[in-house]
Amino acid sequence: MTRTVRAVFVGLVLVSGRVASGQGVSTVRGTVTNEAARPLEQALVTLDPQGANRQVRTDREGRFSFLGVPAGEHTVRVTWVGFAPESRQVQVTSGEVTADFTLKRLTYLDTVAVTAKRAGLYGTVISKDSLLPVPGARVEIIGARKTDSTNSSGTFNFPALKAGSYVVRVKHPLFESRNFPVVVPVDGGTELDVIVDRGRVSRDQHMEMLYREMDSRLTFRGINTAFVPREVLKGREKMQLDKALLFAPEVAKKALFMASDLCLFVDGIARPGMNLADFAPEDIESVELYGAPGRTTMTFQQGGGIAGTLDTNRSVRQADPSGSLMSRWPPKTPCGREPLPSEQRIGASTVKVIFAAIWLKQP
Repeated sequence: MTRTVRAVFVGLVLVSGRVASGQGVSTVRGTVTNEAARPLEQALVTLDPQGANRQVRTDREGRFSFLGVPAGEHTVRVTWVGFAPESRQVQVTSGEVTADFTLKRLTYLDTVAVTAKRAGLYGTVISKDSLLPVPGARVEIIGARKTDSTNSSGTFNFPALKAGSYVVRVKHPLFESRNFPVVVPVDGGTELDVIVDRGRVSRDQHMEMLYREMDSRLTFRGINTAFVPREVLKGREKMQLDKALLFAPEVAKKALFMASDLCLFVDGIARPGMNLADFAPEDIESVELYGAPGRTTMTFQQGGGIAGTLDTNRSVRQADPSGSLMSRWPPKTPCGREPLPSEQRIGASTVKVIFAAIWLKQP
């Protein structure tokens, strides 16, 4: 083989090698705008939400791109706070594929949680007035004793958070502190876009103490307890709360019995004479339920505090091992209302709810 022929042969091999190595991959790019054709910066774009789940944020011009996308059909999903999410199927062959999105503004603005393939809990803290990410926010998982701080893109991440129901508390020196109930599914995770209002951070130390007590109860709760966030009660918002709670999986699994004489707290404050039937699921953020087996009927001793038989006292302590609820109930004050005759005929093995703590939906 002559030198000229050998050079041509090598050149053909290199060219064919480059074609083969680049075959079957492409670039998916596009823009995200609003209905006025203005670019949406920091919109979250996900490639294959139920598969590989690659994510990018749009730049100041609303542009995004995914490099090295394999051939085949892919799903591109775009979400941004204040706008309806949009998904689209794209067919990737070779070269470059363009997918432009125009998002429609919603009539309301609220925190959004969506189920995702990626495990754990993660998301972004966003300012309500500017719709821009908030860096430096402290994110706490109440009931799991886990914390994180948002980075320069306003994102946080709890990849090892196991499946269950939690309360996410977000704090920042320039924004009002807020709580958000979330549910992390067994097979997957939850992505949470948290909306915060600009303003002075809450300086109510009493409320901070109540949240710390809540964290302690949820962290060390026993087997006869349930924590039910608002999301679990979707579709039953107009029912009485005591009836709606019966459909919550955790309540049904543990067969918790909620009589009229339980001790009820609302936003950490004891509310004698009230019970769960006075509320609707649409008004709450979450509910804590603490019970114990046996026929526990609350009576009150002369010096204040809950009294009764030795079994009753043991049941009360078992239901509230932290003592944070029992100690806050006002002295010589009965719980709830007189139980109905049907509520008094319960078996000794029944797990009766003794304490319930309702946390109302924040405006």
